[in-house]
This record gives sequence, structure tokens and C-alpha cells, in this order.
Amino acid sequence: MRSNFRKKWDDLNFIMESQYRKYSYRKKARIRLKRMNNGYQCGEEYEKIVVPYWKKYGLKPKKMWYQIFADRDKKVDPRYIPDDLWYGTIVPYFSNTQFRRFGEDKCLHNVWFPNLKKPETIVKNIAGVFYNRKQEIISKEDAVKSCLEYQQEFLIKPSIDSGEGRLITFFTPGKYKKEELVKALKKMGANYIVQGVVKQHEILSKLNPSSLNTIRIVSFLFEGEVYILSSILRMGASNARVDNIGAGGYACPIHEDGSLNELGVNRKAEWRSKNQNGIYFKDIIVPSYEDIVQTVKREHRKLAHFKLIGWDFSVDTNSDPIFIEYNVCPGSNQITCGPTFGDLTEKVLEEVFIKKTLKDAQN
Repeated sequence: MRSNFRKKWDDLNFIMESQYRKYSYRKKARIRLKRMNNGYQCGEEYEKIVVPYWKKYGLKPKKMWYQIFADRDKKVDPRYIPDDLWYGTIVPYFSNTQFRRFGEDKCLHNVWFPNLKKPETIVKNIAGVFYNRKQEIISKEDAVKSCLEYQQEFLIKPSIDSGEGRLITFFTPGKYKKEELVKALKKMGANYIVQGVVKQHEILSKLNPSSLNTIRIVSFLFEGEVYILSSILRMGASNARVDNIGAGGYACPIHEDGSLNELGVNRKAEWRSKNQNGIYFKDIIVPSYEDIVQTVKREHRKLAHFKLIGWDFSVDTNSDPIFIEYNVCPGSNQITCGPTFGDLTEKVLEEVFIKKTLKDAQN
């Protein structure tokens, strides 16, 4: 167990981070609501449905969240989890945020998930130390040489605190100089990975060939079982190399049989039946989807420190699932997929705000 001082210090950091997250997401919600012309006007439904639902947990979430969540279908569902509660209370309750950076480190995916197929590793840098794909320490010169000798397109990306395509640099053999590569590695400083670019399945490529389009699955380890809370397919904008909505792409819910929802959503919160390339979402069935789901359920059972995880997979030309990364502070996917916990909502809220059986899980 931690010393009393250490525990008090960690608790203080937790409280400060939690308060900041709540403030940050409330601010984002107000901006979003303004762009939506105040969303769905649900004053009466909020008072009659939402307030009584949350009262038994000692909470009264702000009305603005339900103006946002109910805007698409004009139906108020009290089970929606406000973002300030999701990021500020619920995720930290179920997942140990102090372990986040170490747990998410992409350079250690081969340690946590040795049996999963992943993008080919060329070299990696962990805390300033270079390693080859076998986890053997090498010199910087050997790291540069390995990159120069790689005969296919590759990328450099942060191994910690990455997201939304941040700081990813692509290199194509014959189209860059050694000096450019050395400069890119120096700019990264430390904690990054160099990987071969995945050649994705033709169905995913058809949606948008310039980006690696990925399946995001949010799973939940609860009372000894792993639940799939939501699944979406993320695809990039035309000529974009990354697949996130913020860069102009689309997100579309995935049904249990792997088929896409009839409508997908873009960064403007516009729901469309087809993407910018004219591909109708309803015509797409995600390849190897059931294999990905079963993989997530199996692998999540190893990671009790993180009971809420967002998993990113793609599928290669051989129809094999390719594990890209996982995020232990995932988005709730509620805009695309509805209330995060669905029928589990009341049990989850009772655990977090009343029973608190996991209060000592992070000792």
C-alpha cells in the first residue's frame, strides 16, 4: 500500500484533474450548444424525466447535456451520461489514471499483446532509449539505418499521449533524404514508434483510400464480464492521412452483425447516408468484425486497472484484424451510439455513487 503522504498527494492530484476535466467539458458543451442553436428544447422533459432519474444518486446534471444528446432524435433519455461526469468521475473511478501513460505506451504493445497482429515495427524509442522490433537496445545510428533500409512507406508517431493523428509523419522510400528523417526523429525527442503503413482491406479502402480507417470499440469490464458498449467505424476525409472526425472525416455506428448504420455523422454534427466519396454506409459490412469483438473481450480481461477501454483496430488485405492502439480514457460515443451503458446504466450509477465497492481498487 502507498504511504499516507503518497495517498493524500495522489488524491489531491486526482481531485484537481477531475475538477479541470469537468470545467473543460462543460465549456466545450456550451460552445457546442451555441453552434447547435441551443439544441433540443427539452425543459419540461428534463424536469419530469431527467431530474427524478438522477436524484436517487444525489445528482442533478445540467440541462444543456440533454439539449445536446436529444437533438438528433428529439427524444430525452435520462441514461445519457454528461461528459463532465464521464471524464471527471466515471472514467477515473473505473480506470486508474495514474497508470495511463505507462499502460497506453505503444512501444509496449508487444509486451501486453504479443499474440495480436500489429503494424510492423521498425524501431522504437522508450524514454530516450532506442530498441529494434525484438526489444533489443540499439544505437541511434542503427535506428536511423533501419528506417533508411525499410523499403515500404512508414510513419513516425508518438507512443504516449497521442491522438487524432497528432505529430504523425509519413515517409515514402525514394522521396525523402536522410537529413529529413534525422530531423524528424530529433523533433520527436523521445517516446515514439516507427512503423510500416498498414495496407488495409479493400472494403475499408473503398470508404477512403488515403487514410487508415479504423474500428473503435469501447469495452467495459464490469462484475467479471466484458461488455461491448459501442462500436463505430471512423474514416478520413478525402486526401487526409488520419481518420478522425475533427480532420473532416465521418463516424458511423456498427451493428452487432458488422453492418454499418444507415447514417454516419461528420464534425458538423450532420448525419448523412453517404460519405464524401459517395459510399452509402448501409452497403458496408465491416470485414472480420466478429473476430475483432472476440479479441477485445479476451484481451480486456487482462487489464483490470482499466475497466473502460477504447480499442482501435483496422483490417488488412488478408482480412486479419490489425491492432492499432487502445485508450484508457475513451470517449463515450453517445452522439453516435446512444447512452453509453444502455441497460447497465442504473447498475453502473449505483456502483459509482452509492455502493462504491471499488473505492480501494487504486490503493
